[in-house]
Amino acid sequence: MMPPAARCPQRYWDDVREGELLPEVTLPVTLSLCVLDAAATRDFFPGHHDRDYARGQNARDVYLNTMFFHGFVDRVGGEWAGPDAWLFRRRLDMVSPVCVGDTIRTEARVLRRYEHDGQSLVEVEVRVLTERGLGAAATLTYILPRRTTGD
Repeated sequence: MMPPAARCPQRYWDDVREGELLPEVTLPVTLSLCVLDAAATRDFFPGHHDRDYARGQNARDVYLNTMFFHGFVDRVGGEWAGPDAWLFRRRLDMVSPVCVGDTIRTEARVLRRYEHDGQSLVEVEVRVLTERGLGAAATLTYILPRRTTGD
């Protein structure tokens, strides 16, 4: 097993550029993923695990919950930012249901790099898309470390 630093190299505020693209992440949405997500987050709303209930709500199938997207976008941004980054703020907008059979993929980029109250901040936009369009959109603000001599 690789150490975490080898999987997620540290990003430094000094090296980040506005407009920089983050790596794309894709993930198929399966019934197992939805059911395990509902169990892991203790969100037992039937639309997240019961196909008949979800379809009775006019959803195509069982769908992912909000906490899934919080974790998913945090992981996308966190793996880019590195182990010493601090997630300072997250804004997440749910746009449309993401259901079993969809494949999610991300488009993410650096929106802004700035300093505030002595903190080195970076705002990242993460869009979660399916074949049907936008499922969720997030803006993540990270505190990144500064480079010091010798890094």
